[in-house]
Amino acid sequence: MVTKDLILENLEQLPEELRLEVLDFILFLRHKQEREDLEDAEDLKDAKAALAEEGFISLAEVKQELGLK
Repeated sequence: MVTKDLILENLEQLPEELRLEVLDFILFLRHKQEREDLEDAEDLKDAKAALAEEGFISLAEVKQELGLK
């Protein structure tokens, strides 16, 4: 809780217009985290779907498909 206290203490010392900027930044961070959480959930869903598929593709086949050696 020390970090929260430091943030609040410093926030109280800022003029209102800078507090608005802080709020904007907080909202940006929350949106970014929500977007990352959604991406993680999609990745997990895709990985589970891939594991449920039948068959096996070797690393050599993947490299050949991608044009890698």
